[in-house]
Amino acid sequence: MNFKEWFFPLALAMSVTFAFQYFIGTYAPKGKQEEVSSGQSFVAPELKEAYKPLVLDVTFAKKGDGSVYDHTINTKLASYSFSSKGAVLTAVNVNWQDNQTIITMLPDNKEAFLLGLQGETPLYYDFVRQYEIGNQQQVAVEYQASLEQGLIKKTFILYQDSYQIDVKVSFEGLKKDFTDQIRLFLPMTSSIDGSSEEVKTFKNKVSKKEMLGLEDINLSKQSKEFVFNPKIVGFSNKFIVQSFVGTKQGLAPLRAYFKPLEKKLFDAVIESPVVDSTSELCWSFYFGPKTQEALASVSQPLVETLDYGWLTFIAKPMLVLLEKLEEKSGSYGWAIIILTVLLKLIMLPFSWRSQKSIQAQKEIEKKDAYLRQKYKHDKAAYNQAKAELMMKHGFPTFSSAIPGLLNFPFFISLNRVLSSSVELYGAHFLWISDLSAADPYYVFGLLTGMCMFFVLGTVGIGKRLGLALLIGTVSTYFSSGLALFILVSTFLGALQQALEKSKFVTKLFSRA
Repeated sequence: MNFKEWFFPLALAMSVTFAFQYFIGTYAPKGKQEEVSSGQSFVAPELKEAYKPLVLDVTFAKKGDGSVYDHTINTKLASYSFSSKGAVLTAVNVNWQDNQTIITMLPDNKEAFLLGLQGETPLYYDFVRQYEIGNQQQVAVEYQASLEQGLIKKTFILYQDSYQIDVKVSFEGLKKDFTDQIRLFLPMTSSIDGSSEEVKTFKNKVSKKEMLGLEDINLSKQSKEFVFNPKIVGFSNKFIVQSFVGTKQGLAPLRAYFKPLEKKLFDAVIESPVVDSTSELCWSFYFGPKTQEALASVSQPLVETLDYGWLTFIAKPMLVLLEKLEEKSGSYGWAIIILTVLLKLIMLPFSWRSQKSIQAQKEIEKKDAYLRQKYKHDKAAYNQAKAELMMKHGFPTFSSAIPGLLNFPFFISLNRVLSSSVELYGAHFLWISDLSAADPYYVFGLLTGMCMFFVLGTVGIGKRLGLALLIGTVSTYFSSGLALFILVSTFLGALQQALEKSKFVTKLFSRA
């Protein structure tokens, strides 16, 4: 057999084999293969189970006397209300600003941790007991309901010093051949201040170093798909986070997916692998405000939900400094004022250099105008005289723009901090009851406009008045904390201008 006789059949066989493996052997529904090939380990039965159709609804058993028992537990940080109908969490009220303000985590008619089974699910539970764990550091509330062959037990464990909630599910008295799957429903976060704001959905990602991080989920594209072996799945908005954060003991979730509701709302569904009569699971969740300390105490990756944009590396230290100043001054209002003054002092040397550069530039412009007039009929002589002027005094520079350029990242960062940090929610200052909301009486905006009118002293009266009105009006729409920063910054700018016009500062500039 010559070369051509054996080469082409062999090449054809290899091509067919490759095509079969590529297009058929490794086929998976579009969008899901990425989830199971992200570096997480799995076995074939698990993968087969994961690709079963999503179960979005719950079929409740008709058993039960219909009586409902409500139960409330208070910890150092929050108040939690439960209902025996579904054994669900119906309210979470976080004590905020030294108990002067309440953060409402769940809106009316919304509940968390509804449990669903593949078959009929109990709707009415019996309250069993409330007890303490770990030297009174944790409080547990236990419910149970009847299944056909035994009992299902559902226990909530609350922590005194963190916003972690553990949900424990176990069985008792079931036959050995019992199998099912457990689903817990996690509601999407809602605004705590009545505004319509963006809600982000996120899940864990695994880096090359096996470190957990977060990545956003686009629900419009993934509402019919799932997260395989989730470690973290949840929702966040401007002020709060509600998230599954891991397995404390027993079975870990097999997948997480999303149930569409009305008005672009979703529930996250956390689903277990197949369970039997001996199975037990205890899953941990975070229900609380979006502060670095609170998030890190429960799950370090959740700190990534504190996203202040491309200047996060500046914004986070500024927030820490703001908190330290609040501890010393006793008010976030005074802390904002002190922080603004500190920023102005830091920028003062650059501002002085800028003023000196501006004055020098004005002198050069006067001399250039004189030379232009003197040699208006002799262009060559003017060019030579101007060159000598530039050699003597230097060429124009952009040093006068440096303070503005340096101010820009600090302003943007502080803007994000003051308008997006839950630390300012419900913070009182003078007549302001909430520094995260707009000034209800427009005082900050009015004062800002007046200060801006004086700052723009060299501008024509018409433009001056127009710009002052514009900036003052825009400030009224900002959060009170941000408006206060703009007001103090503008006032200090006007004060600096007045000092720069004084004889003492003029001499200082001339000597510098």
